[in-house]
Amino acid sequence: MIPNIIPIHQQQHNCVLLQASVKGLSDSKVVIDTGSMVVNAVLAFSCLVKPLIDDTVLVNQSNSGYHILAVLERAHASDMTLEFPANVSLQTTSGNIDLKSAGEINLASVSKTNFTAAVLQMVSAKMTVTSGKLSSHLQEIESHSKEIKLFSESISTFAKQITQNTDVLVRWVKKVETLQIGNLIQNIRQNFTSHSKQAVITAEKEMRIDGERIHMG
Repeated sequence: MIPNIIPIHQQQHNCVLLQASVKGLSDSKVVIDTGSMVVNAVLAFSCLVKPLIDDTVLVNQSNSGYHILAVLERAHASDMTLEFPANVSLQTTSGNIDLKSAGEINLASVSKTNFTAAVLQMVSAKMTVTSGKLSSHLQEIESHSKEIKLFSESISTFAKQITQNTDVLVRWVKKVETLQIGNLIQNIRQNFTSHSKQAVITAEKEMRIDGERIHMG
């Protein structure tokens, strides 16, 4: 039996680790000072922290150039920016992903942001939603609120059936209220009172007023 032997080649690029200081930034290059010379370097694919000027960085020098491996120290601010060269996927095959912040968490997207979950929960002391157009497609909606205020220039409601159950209903119409109803049935358990400056009641065929006692005049 012939053994499967993989030879180890000794002709590898000589690599040297250097500590350098960032002196300039561009879209694709980082100007670093190694102490002996000022050269252009590029970020290693695994270096996600975007360096700033005066940062101390760890650099790998080889025949292919200078690659910044990590940011060792930041001289002034402690802010950090993670910059990815392409699409990013953050996933775990088992367990949870927690994102916590002592301040704000901002999500910004130039095209679309998607949330997909079996159960989506939001807990907030105050929520503000600002949108040019809001579309909602729901099988069922249930809301529990202590107070609801709605301010709108126009409201249109299309429903097969609407049911209201309330102790007190107060409605103010400043100008005109128009009702187009096929049949109107009112069952009032106690008193029915109507006050107007002028009143007109017309019927095409028949009108009936029935009561134990009728006062007119």
